[in-house]
Amino acid sequence: MKLYKLGGLVAVLACLGILVFSYLSWQDKLQEAGTPDHTASAETENTDSETQTTQTESTSDDSVNTELLANMDEQVQELFLQKNSEGENLQLLIVGSEALESGNPGYAERLKTSLEEAYGESIEVTIEAVDGTSDSLQSVDLSAGYDLALLEPLTLMNNDRISIEDERQDVIAFTDRLEQENADALVILHAPQPIYGAGYYLAQVQALGEFANIYGYPYIEHWDAWPDTDDIALKEHLTEDAVPNDKGAETWATELSNYFIAN
Repeated sequence: MKLYKLGGLVAVLACLGILVFSYLSWQDKLQEAGTPDHTASAETENTDSETQTTQTESTSDDSVNTELLANMDEQVQELFLQKNSEGENLQLLIVGSEALESGNPGYAERLKTSLEEAYGESIEVTIEAVDGTSDSLQSVDLSAGYDLALLEPLTLMNNDRISIEDERQDVIAFTDRLEQENADALVILHAPQPIYGAGYYLAQVQALGEFANIYGYPYIEHWDAWPDTDDIALKEHLTEDAVPNDKGAETWATELSNYFIAN
C-alpha cells in the first residue's frame, strides 16, 4: 500500500514537472517572438547601405559624360575628371584682349553659355578682359585659384610694341602666378582673331603656336575656321576696327566650344 501511494506521488510530481517545463518553454518562445532580430536587422541595414553606396557611386560615375571631353588634350581631360571625382567644380578663367567682348555677345560670353549648358553646375566660368599688351597680364587677379585658364595672350596688341620673346616671358610669368595659387592649374593658349592684310602679325601667331608646342601648352587652332588673311571675305567677320563682329565672335566661339564640348 505504501508502495502504491509512493508510486502515485512520484507520478503526480512527474506530471507537475512536465507541466512546469512546458509552461516555461512556451514563455521563452513567446518572448523570442516579441524580440527584434538584431542580427537580421543589421544584415538588412548593411545591405541597404551597400545598395545606397553603389547607387551613389553609379550617380557619381554618370555625372560627367566623358564623350564631351574627347576633343580636349589629355591633360585637360584629366583635370576635368579629377575635379569631378573630388566632387568639386572646375574653375575656368577666360582671359584675353578686349576683343573677347567684341560682338553681341562676344566669343567669351558665347563660350561661357555653351560650357554651362554642357557641364551644368560642375563648371564655373569667369571672364577677364585685359587692356594693353601682354605685359598687362601681370595685373590679372589670380587669387581665386583657378583650375584652368583659357588665355589669348594679346598677340595682336603686341604688334610693333612687344617682341615675340617678351610675349613668351609674359605668358610664362602668367603661368607661374597661376600655379602659385593652384599647383595643378593649366593654361590653354589660342591666338587672337585674324585680320585682313596681316603682315608681321602672321609671324607672331606662328611663333605663338610654336611656343605652345615647345613648352607643352594645349593650343586651340581656330584660324582654320576663318577666311584667309588675304581673302576679302574675312572683312565680313570683322568691324572697321578689325575686331570681331557678331559673325566673327560666333566663328571664334564655335571653334573654342568644339574643343571643350565634343559632339
